[in-house]
Amino acid sequence: DAFETAYHKRFSVQPQSGKIPEQYARALQEAAAGRKPGPAPIDLTGLSQFQLKVLNVLRKVPRGEVRTYGELASLAGRPKAVRAVGNVMACNPVPILIPCHRVVPSSGGVGNYGLGPQLKRTLLAREGVRIDKL
Repeated sequence: DAFETAYHKRFSVQPQSGKIPEQYARALQEAAAGRKPGPAPIDLTGLSQFQLKVLNVLRKVPRGEVRTYGELASLAGRPKAVRAVGNVMACNPVPILIPCHRVVPSSGGVGNYGLGPQLKRTLLAREGVRIDKL
């Protein structure tokens, strides 16, 4: 119940119970291990054009690389929308598969992450990112 309430509050949709499709579960396991995931269907229905643009730009950031929130905003065609990009990352409906862990603050460090900063460090390290260089 607590998970459903938190999920609904964060994404404005009610989570569905059931078995995770094998293709999706496999892609998630690969991505979490730092490897390139296989294809998995992702439904982004209900997101704004800006959210879709930012997430599509984010999907092009290669494993082992990071971008700052400002760089992502510029690549999405809205260089002054740095905070808005942060909000898109916070509401990413499929973290890990849409790799919001690859977005870091320009001030250094790994920054925030909805699944916790330690997991963000772990995911980046598995992809080959030198955390000590951020």
